[in-house]
Amino acid sequence: MKPAPREGPGPPPVDFATLYNEHPDYVARRQAGSFEQLQVDIEVGLFKRPHLLALVKGTEALGDVLEIGCATGELLAALPRAAGARRVGVDISAANVRAAQARFPALEFICGDFRSLQPGAFHTVVMSDVLEHVPDDVAFLRDASALGQTVLVNLPLEDNWLNRNRPYGPDDVSGHLRRYSLQDGLALAQRAGLEVVNWQRVWIHEGPAEVARRQLRSDRFGSAFNGGTVARTLRQLAFGAACAIQPLGRRLFASNLFFAARRPQPQDPRP
Repeated sequence: MKPAPREGPGPPPVDFATLYNEHPDYVARRQAGSFEQLQVDIEVGLFKRPHLLALVKGTEALGDVLEIGCATGELLAALPRAAGARRVGVDISAANVRAAQARFPALEFICGDFRSLQPGAFHTVVMSDVLEHVPDDVAFLRDASALGQTVLVNLPLEDNWLNRNRPYGPDDVSGHLRRYSLQDGLALAQRAGLEVVNWQRVWIHEGPAEVARRQLRSDRFGSAFNGGTVARTLRQLAFGAACAIQPLGRRLFASNLFFAARRPQPQDPRP
């Protein structure tokens, strides 16, 4: 993806390729055995993969898969593959693509803009934690949908209390440019000219991925929570209360929208 064009006076355009080459989170997850890499593996295996696959009727339905914004390749590698089916990942970060190629040599990875690929070349297009990072999410989703029959999307919904005062933009800690609500996420597909055929809203703290993430942090750092003794105790108590009282947890923590969408089929003009 090219830097966003400037429109009159204002800050210079963001070079997103450089941003994600150098972003500390991605630098860390490229390191074999790092906490960040192991945490991504947990999130893929126990959260992203099962909820994305739940949107389709059998893994055979995936066919040839393109993942846009594949980063270091963990999700693409985790998706089941029928004999002869292609698995292709594309990302604008050359450093991420090199790391993905080194870790998953049996898959195909491309550095560049997905719009250079042939329309209709894939059965399924996957985007996980991508649309919140791009300047024009509607055009991005619309263009991505031209490459396959079905689009599978994982979108963070951060209209929660802990993100209420978060300063979104290129300098955001995770590079998120905007906040979505459930209504925003479903409307995004419609604005891109797509029909949502299946969707599910999920809170990661309610499932096994959060248990595994906390155990990993405890194994690596001696505690499942950050901070000093008092801060860790308070975080643990707050987390326990949020898990025990579902409405509280669902307002406190972000969730994720998983949806499958397709371009509407042309109507048969015959009576």
